[in-house]
Amino acid sequence: MNNRNHPFLSAKWIAADSAVASPLFVRSFFAHNVNKATLHITSLGFFEASVNGTKVTDGMYLPVVTDYEKRDMSRWIYPIFDDLTHRLYYYDFDVTDKVREGQNELLIQLGNGWYKQTERVAEGEMAFGDTLKTIFVLALETESGIQYICSDGSETWKESEIRYTNLFIGEVLDPAACTGETTPVFIVDAPETELSAAIGVADGCIRTITPRLLSEHDGKRIYDAGENISGYVRVRTAAEKGSRIQLRFSEELYEDGTLDFTRIGGEYVCKSGRHQIQQDLFICDGTYRVFEPKFVWHAFRYFEITGDYDAVEAVVVHSDVSVTSSFESSSEGFNFLYDSFIRSQLTNMHGSIPSDCPHRERLGYTGDGQVCAPAAMLLLDSREFYRKWIQDILDCQDKVGGHVQHTAPMMGGGGGPGGWGCAIVTVPYAYYKAFGEKEMLVRCYEPMRRWLSYLMSHSENGLVVREEEGGWCLGDWCTREPIEIPEPFVNTCYLLVVLRLLCEIAKIIKRTEDITEYVSLIAQTEKAICKAYKNEQTGSFCNGVQGADAYAVWAGLSDIETVHALAEKYDALGHFDTGFIATDILCALLTEYGHEDTFFDLLQSEQFGTYLYMKRHGATTVWENWDGGGSHNHPMFGAPARYLFTDILGIRQPHDSVAFEKLRIAPCIPNGLDFARGKLVLPCGEVSVSFERKEKGIAFTVCIPENKTAVFVYEDHFCNLFAGENTFLF
Repeated sequence: MNNRNHPFLSAKWIAADSAVASPLFVRSFFAHNVNKATLHITSLGFFEASVNGTKVTDGMYLPVVTDYEKRDMSRWIYPIFDDLTHRLYYYDFDVTDKVREGQNELLIQLGNGWYKQTERVAEGEMAFGDTLKTIFVLALETESGIQYICSDGSETWKESEIRYTNLFIGEVLDPAACTGETTPVFIVDAPETELSAAIGVADGCIRTITPRLLSEHDGKRIYDAGENISGYVRVRTAAEKGSRIQLRFSEELYEDGTLDFTRIGGEYVCKSGRHQIQQDLFICDGTYRVFEPKFVWHAFRYFEITGDYDAVEAVVVHSDVSVTSSFESSSEGFNFLYDSFIRSQLTNMHGSIPSDCPHRERLGYTGDGQVCAPAAMLLLDSREFYRKWIQDILDCQDKVGGHVQHTAPMMGGGGGPGGWGCAIVTVPYAYYKAFGEKEMLVRCYEPMRRWLSYLMSHSENGLVVREEEGGWCLGDWCTREPIEIPEPFVNTCYLLVVLRLLCEIAKIIKRTEDITEYVSLIAQTEKAICKAYKNEQTGSFCNGVQGADAYAVWAGLSDIETVHALAEKYDALGHFDTGFIATDILCALLTEYGHEDTFFDLLQSEQFGTYLYMKRHGATTVWENWDGGGSHNHPMFGAPARYLFTDILGIRQPHDSVAFEKLRIAPCIPNGLDFARGKLVLPCGEVSVSFERKEKGIAFTVCIPENKTAVFVYEDHFCNLFAGENTFLF
């Protein structure tokens, strides 16, 4: 274990029998005249700690997930031979109010979490180790000094009521099986990892839902939570000893009303031979009990329950990230885009990673993550969440070759060098623009340069054409029709975008000596991509297939005339034909260059390949695919939700501004939109904009934070805004 400044130098790592699903470690200690008590703790596997029966934190699934220690990834489906940085976060809890005079008891319960996840092996063997372990130091400050209670092997352990636990399956709870017998712990070797003070955001129980009973047959009841959520179901029962309550979960129902597991991994056979179906089993002990899983979450709208119980409620669980935005309008499509993105993004935030889906894979894909990051940073209180995930991206970069993984923390999976690996540049830059931390760019700059070198070394004739041998090299993904847009075109457009961002970043952090190199590479890359993909007669790239011309404008290869042509194309088409990356780029261009009517019409369309098509087919979260195939909770297509604020409401910051130090309110109002209102809680304070069509014009109300001014622009109208409420009619 590296880092000599951590608080555990005198403590030992302790473990229980590796065959036990969820051991409880017990340490008794004596306290006298304690002024302050601090518990320093971490584990490999999730932990829950309590002092004298009171939990030390309401945070769940700690420590937040990281690439804990080295694994053999050569046998993964997409083999990886990279040298990564391994990290484990520790926590400091003030437990002064929980320590009492005299005898005390510290309990630490462990669960498998990501560290010992052995069931799903679709991407490869995910498990880091086969033995759960923990380490702690309890510092008791008294008038005579500090007493340290360290994990040292004097602890005992016993079995908990959790008999089985796995993230992708669920838990089995059997209180009657706990004998209370204690056994001495084992002292185990310290892991080879970077031990770091915790950053990120813990999960929490956010809210509860009373589900609606849909049907009852064959002793099974089917409930509807009313929306697609992540969390679990809490059951209250006084059933007789030995009786069983079984729960199973799904996103969708078959036509006969039974659970459909196909979209969330149910057809996948796990290593143990069981199907990947989310389920919990509670075995009653004859007393009144409240049953709920402790170390797993599920993702579902519908659930099935069998057995004798008194009441059930659905508990929504995700990273404790607040929604700092609101939006409503006369547009059903706009409203659905916002609502479904917020719900999808939140339910995919666990362990301070933004996952692709909260059930089937649960992985921090850098592709999905980088496309959604600007929206999540704008609409949610996600600053500390993304601080941690950026560290995951850095940790999962190959120390030698600069390769960036498709998932962070690294858990396998496919992707490509552009829309996935370029997250190491685009996400820190988005973070800087959202929160103004220049230090983030300084810390990430050399890793960005290593990634640039990697891209150049995987290019031929100026085009990025490959990634790791045996792996994927995707361009865009999840288009309406089969992929036609060429992968080298997409990845080389990303190279251009990265080079332009590096020019800007180099100026910001005063590394201007590097700019000459970037400018030269930009010229070479532009020439190569135009030679390979541009039709000199029409000016179109790749025949305009699946948003190719949107990529070209985004990468600086084409101009506003191409945007006008794109608007004409999609006005006629009436639906998206783009993958998840190009969809976001296309929406950005339409709203930025005066084609908000096209954006509006696409959002109002109900054709196959639109957001309202999802809603018409029962969606409450964003689908993975336009046709409904795969997961029904994938936030990646929801990234354009931010344009409802930056363009439709017009809450913008000039290019030379960060953290909204400067404000410009410039709404773009589609002809078919009667009203819209929304707010953002920004680093400078709360900003709200509303407008409504009246007989004599459009009425605006704009609220600006104290000690702040802004410029208002609408069509040919211009005025200055001052702190407080500003109202006018144009």
